[in-house]
Amino acid sequence: MNTKVHLVGRKSVSPDRVILLKAEANYTEVFLIDGESIVLSKTLKELEKRFVNFSFFRTHKSYLINLNYIERFCPNESQEIGLRNNLIVELSRRRRSEFISFYRKNRV
Repeated sequence: MNTKVHLVGRKSVSPDRVILLKAEANYTEVFLIDGESIVLSKTLKELEKRFVNFSFFRTHKSYLINLNYIERFCPNESQEIGLRNNLIVELSRRRRSEFISFYRKNRV
């Protein structure tokens, strides 16, 4: 995929390199597949709009994940999703049913 998403300044990233975006107040940490992370002074809400056309889902108020990097998810067992690079994110109770149907529909 040659499409890049503009993050900030001259920083752009290919969405297929992004595993997870994690929010903390008005900052967002972007975790990349190669283990690198980028901290931005942008809210997750602002960045979510840029990733809307790709396989990303907001699982919780603090997390936006790339569905292509899910390694573990048991719909009947837990509220956690295991991603590549040993990253674990929470799944909000309110977004659970929406996530399960979105996950099944967009799974690769």
